[in-house]
Amino acid sequence: MDISSIYAAGLARALTHSRALRFARVKVAEIQLYQASQVKSGRAARDLYGALRPHIDAARGAFRENFLLPLGGVPDYLHQELVKTLAKEDAVLLGPSYPGPLA
Repeated sequence: MDISSIYAAGLARALTHSRALRFARVKVAEIQLYQASQVKSGRAARDLYGALRPHIDAARGAFRENFLLPLGGVPDYLHQELVKTLAKEDAVLLGPSYPGPLA
C-alpha cells in the first residue's frame, strides 16, 4: 500500500465522520427549532425522550441507516449531540425510557 492510498483512505474516513457529525447536529437543531415547546416541557419533566419520542426515533433510524449500518466504526454522534444540546450535558434529562447510544 503506497502513501497516497493511505492518505486517501484517511481522508475518506475523516469525511465520513464529518458528515455523520453534521447530520447529528442538524437533526438535533431541527428538533430544537421545530419542537421547542416539547423540548422545554421534556427538560422540565426530565424526560426529553418521552416528550420527543417520534422525532428522536426518526433521527436515530436515519442515523443508523445512513452511517452505522453501511459504514461501521462511526460513533453515535446523534446520541452525543442529544446529550450535549437537548439535555444540556445532563444525560438524565433524556429520561428513563431513552434506549441509549446506538453504537
